[in-house]
Amino acid sequence: MISKCSLTTLLLIISAVSFGQKQAEVEGVWKTQDQKDSLLISTSGQSNPAVFVYFPSKAKFLPFSLSAAGNELVHFEPDASKMSLSFDGKTITDPSSGKKYSRTTSESPVNSKTVAASADDFFDFSTNNYYAGINFYLSSHPGLPFMPNSAFITKKKVKEVKIEKWFLRASANGEPTGQKEYELVYNFNGTGQITTVQVIPNGGAQETDTWTYSYNGDKLQKISSPGRVLQFDNDNWEVDARQQKKVPFIFPMWQYNSSSKPVAAVLPYMTGVPLNEYTYNASNQLEKISSKDVSEPNILQHFTKIDYDKNGVPVKITEIKISK
Repeated sequence: MISKCSLTTLLLIISAVSFGQKQAEVEGVWKTQDQKDSLLISTSGQSNPAVFVYFPSKAKFLPFSLSAAGNELVHFEPDASKMSLSFDGKTITDPSSGKKYSRTTSESPVNSKTVAASADDFFDFSTNNYYAGINFYLSSHPGLPFMPNSAFITKKKVKEVKIEKWFLRASANGEPTGQKEYELVYNFNGTGQITTVQVIPNGGAQETDTWTYSYNGDKLQKISSPGRVLQFDNDNWEVDARQQKKVPFIFPMWQYNSSSKPVAAVLPYMTGVPLNEYTYNASNQLEKISSKDVSEPNILQHFTKIDYDKNGVPVKITEIKISK
């Protein structure tokens, strides 16, 4: 989610093959001797393994691949320029700055717990899904806010889902005012996979966008729209032209409740207040996502509310911001 994301990740399955084992050797927190700089390294992917390195000075994770010899981490920028880090088994060196990093902990800075998708949940809470449902309202892709849980779609024999997206704003002591932004129409095949999504703007001022999904068996390969094509690898991660995994906006540590559902997401390089908090209704459905984003200092509260029909299918998503 780079701009606000789909996440909806997400996230880390460490491969059991030899490549993945080499990756595990670099996972953890690495620091310079003076403790003034650090690297946070996580691994992900089975069919297309990747090493994600967080650079605090750049304020972002970047995807790297480990060389066959296991002594170099390589990342390619969009212009094909190469960034590399050398690795000798004990020390990571950044050739561009000369800084050397030693590992201070081998624990992943990102929670790698996998939550199995329940056939009773519309949202897919599994962390190996790049577009994890819990990140849906942060999606940077218009009309692609989440990947619904195919097991739920199949169990309920759902062929189509229509969801209204609303945005409301309110002052601290005023009633919310706002409007319907657009309607999402999801179509599914017999195995619960999305075939198309229509994004219908409110009022008819803009044309309807249709997104088409392509698969190889049960693996999502491509999503096509009038102005954009998204490519995926067999780990369900969006990839660039060089098959590098794209990193979502949020790359969090998750906290779970007793039902193995997320209750909070915390960025590994931040302390204090969680990035998002998640609450559930009496039917154990995701009901509210409270954002703790501090990039808008005048916002007192920012949350998203989900309304369901009697079958547990969401019919309305309302984003609400309350300002000072």
